[in-house]
Amino acid sequence: MNVQLLKFYPFETSLKRPRLLGYADVELDGLIVIRNIKLFESKYGGYFIQLPEIQKDGKSYAIIDIKSRDLLESIRRVIVDYYKGNFL
Repeated sequence: MNVQLLKFYPFETSLKRPRLLGYADVELDGLIVIRNIKLFESKYGGYFIQLPEIQKDGKSYAIIDIKSRDLLESIRRVIVDYYKGNFL
């Protein structure tokens, strides 16, 4: 599946880790757009993403659940590569 980054919104909150680095919008095969994917830096220096969630009654519920690990890794790789190439 082709993953294309549409927009990246840089966002620095604090020096504490994990820290939020930004939000991203991606498109999958020109058919589906996923907005507001969060990019974090872990306390060990790695990067991870969090898919959009909704808050209800003090709990977080996933809006999107991606079953394919390969697709999830492709999304993460596109966002992290863009961040490293433009903000580091």
